[in-house]
Amino acid sequence: MPVCRVKSAAVEEQHNPKTNSIMRSQMVGLDLGNGFELPFRVGLGQRPAYPAGEYDIDPKSFALGNFGDLTLKRYVDLVPLSAKPHAAAPAKG
Repeated sequence: MPVCRVKSAAVEEQHNPKTNSIMRSQMVGLDLGNGFELPFRVGLGQRPAYPAGEYDIDPKSFALGNFGDLTLKRYVDLVPLSAKPHAAAPAKG
């Protein structure tokens, strides 16, 4: 199972002079299970930064593109792995 790792709560801010707005984002590493992390940027908007820890991508962050391909929405939501419900153990009988 892929794991998103937030190593720092540092937020990057970029000023857009055309819209006079500030784009806030945070760097996250995606571990696909092979020991190497792929860095990617999570847009925060006005949301607070994610604390350091391990996360999964919230299923609500996925969407279908114009041609039926799977995409991620502009603002990806992360769910702490410790907060995810665990599958119920099969009943013994």
